[in-house]
Amino acid sequence: MAIIESNNRHAEASRKTLAYLKELSDSLDGWDFKSENNGVKLYSKTVKGQPLPVVRGDAILPGNEYTPAQVASAATSPGSRKVWDDKFDSVEVREVYTFRELLLWTKVKAPWPLSPRDMCTTIIRDISDDAAYSSLVSVEDAAIPEVDGNVRVTLPLSGWKVTNGPEGIVLTNVSQIGTTGPVPKALIVSVQQQIPMATAKVINYVQTYGYPPYIIDTTAITGKEQFTHNDKKYSIEIKSGEVDSFVKIDISKKLYPNGINVSINGSATHKIEDGANGNKVLVIESIGGSATAVVTHA
Repeated sequence: MAIIESNNRHAEASRKTLAYLKELSDSLDGWDFKSENNGVKLYSKTVKGQPLPVVRGDAILPGNEYTPAQVASAATSPGSRKVWDDKFDSVEVREVYTFRELLLWTKVKAPWPLSPRDMCTTIIRDISDDAAYSSLVSVEDAAIPEVDGNVRVTLPLSGWKVTNGPEGIVLTNVSQIGTTGPVPKALIVSVQQQIPMATAKVINYVQTYGYPPYIIDTTAITGKEQFTHNDKKYSIEIKSGEVDSFVKIDISKKLYPNGINVSINGSATHKIEDGANGNKVLVIESIGGSATAVVTHA
């Protein structure tokens, strides 16, 4: 499974940005190498018509213990990002188009005396066995108006490419800063240098904790997912499903070393199957309408 079809109002913008991410991350042509820090190779690229360059960070998670999709889950889940990204404040899912395409409101911290920044974005994921792409782009949407006390900023592109490589899992982070509001130039330069280091932070998270639960595949219509790192709690809304529909969720053995407890509110059953590398797959099935499943550590 790769891109899931959707005719939502931001589908064109999300797919255009995803294609741009793939183009930028496909090779190092046109990228200027800047430095290497903590195992991350840092690059920048000037884009015509843009005041700031695109920045990129490449790093490798050694070994074959994880898949690209599993590592991408740690990179993109708000619950894990809250741990590895000290600039991240919060995110709210405002609309679910598919289980791999969402409308988000995101708030990020800013150093005193600057006001917090927020943004309205759409995210789309393209997942296969060998690669996982995830891209964010700012959009305008009546469902996410500007918030008093915050400065609304734009994000032309923020994305991840996670692939299998000869030495392990290769992580590439590509970001382009748009409008930022009144911010000292020195701070913008500093932020640009810090953003690509997210690759090292995600690698450290995965090596320490594993990865958050995420949907592998589903034939049901799912809603919001939520993961909180501190108590290892994961929940998923199932909006509708038939008796023969299912939801498959990848469960990390490192995150849940003693297994999991599963509770379901609604008409559905579950079973736990063996996954790759000792991990587990939670299968929710026999779905009769709507349900909510909650996963906690055993």
